[in-house]
Order: sequence, then C-alpha cells, then structure tokens
Amino acid sequence: MQASGLCLPCRWYIWDKGATMHKIKQHYTREAKKFGDSKQATMRDVNIRDKEVEKITRYLGMLKTYFENPKILETGCGNGYTAEQIAEQLDVKLVCVDSCEDFIEIAKKRNLQNVTFEVGDVLNLEFDDASFDIVLTERCLINLDSWEKQQKALNEIRRVLKVGGAFLMIEAFTDGLDNLNEAREAIGLDPIPQPYHDLYLDKKNFYSFTEDKFSDFSVAHPNFTFENYENFLSSYYFGSRVLYPALIAGKKELVYNNKFVEFFRCLPAYGNYSYVQMFILERI
Repeated sequence: MQASGLCLPCRWYIWDKGATMHKIKQHYTREAKKFGDSKQATMRDVNIRDKEVEKITRYLGMLKTYFENPKILETGCGNGYTAEQIAEQLDVKLVCVDSCEDFIEIAKKRNLQNVTFEVGDVLNLEFDDASFDIVLTERCLINLDSWEKQQKALNEIRRVLKVGGAFLMIEAFTDGLDNLNEAREAIGLDPIPQPYHDLYLDKKNFYSFTEDKFSDFSVAHPNFTFENYENFLSSYYFGSRVLYPALIAGKKELVYNNKFVEFFRCLPAYGNYSYVQMFILERI
C-alpha cells in the first residue's frame, strides 16, 4: 500500500497513535473505490506523483543496465499505476504485490505484459530468498503502524533481494517534515501533521538499523550518479507547502495541482524540506 493525500493541515489527517492496520486497510479500500485506476488513488498531488514516477523510471532504467534481465519486485503497488508507467517506458519484468485486494483487482485490469499482480504483504513476502535483483517501494513502509513492523518489512525486503541487489525506496521521513514545519512556523502557518494512516521513518533509527544490511548503491558503483535523488522533492514542497499557502492566506481556498505550484516541480532540489525522500541501496 502507499501513502495518499496532499497532507494538508486538516483535522482528519491528524496521526492517531491508536490507528491499526485494519483501519489503514479500510482507508485504501475506500481509496480504490473512489479513485479506481487514477494516479491520484494514492497521492492527490499529481505533481508529486509525476515526479516520483519520473525518478523511478529514470533510475530503474539506469539500474537495469547493471543487472542482466533483472527481476523486479514492487511491494505496495497500489492500483498498478506506477507499474504501468514502468512497463510503458522500460523493457523489464515486474512482480507487483499489495495487501489491498481492491487495488490488485484494478491493477489486473490494466492487462500489462511482463507484469504480474498478486495480493501480498510486505511483512511476509511469499517469495524465496534472493529471488529479485531489484525491489521497489513507493510510500509503502510508512503504511505500517509501528517501527517494529517497519523493521520486519525491511528485513523481508532484504531477504528476497540477491546479495548486491538494489532497493529503490521512496518513503517519508520525519526530518523533512520537521524542517518544512519550521519554515511554515516562521511565517505564521500551522504545522502539517502526519496523516493518520502513515508513520514516517526516523532517519537516525533508519540509518542505525540498515547500516549492516544495506549500503548506498552509488558508493560501490560510482559509475551510477543519482543526482539530487534523496531530497528530490524539497524545492517543490517548499514552494507548494510554504510559499503558496503564505501568498494566498485569507484570500482563497488552497487548491493544489495548479500552475503556480507546478513551477516548483521544475526546480533543482535545494535543502531538506520534503518528507517524501528517495534512497537507492545495495543489499549486503
């Protein structure tokens, strides 16, 4: 499953520490019914979604040159939108799983070649050890309601990856959210809370847990230059979540997916103001 929404500071997005996996699954069942096969089913902000897919396809294209006919797993595939974009742009084989049955039903209707969709759980991936060359997540781990489950999921991803395999992950981290909210506070805007169905990763805990399990892929393979990939949405988040709401405060309702905020999607990434971040790791 993937995280959704514009993450606006509205009441129903407040993180509830008592949220259960059942509630999270119910959320995505509603998303599937409401949005069907739309790109907005897991992310209302189309600029963010488009930028994510742009980066994913670009770097998968680079990684596929390193692996011979790579076998790729996407866990948390949602309605299959990202898988469809990958299939259209890259000649690769994909296995895609999601725990939301409704999403998988929608995904299967895309009838994609070289792509299979299955109901599956990132906490218990039903694949043999070292089955895949590349594993992809797009806002999947943050849908687990505890750090303990997130650690288990990371261990499962590592287990099904071959040694030397690549883990391309787009997840949300608290440091980017903290920086963004400090910028908002400086100009009198309310903080953006975590969505009730998400639990953002703590960067310190993440580094500590993964240091003996994964390494930075580009360190071992300097011919792969993943430019500005970690905080690739930082400029966009600053423009759309700080500048835009400050400019229209009290004048009109916030409406995203407009031409003003789209401009910031075109800028190079500066700073660390995005909680949605990308890592490309190597299984050790």
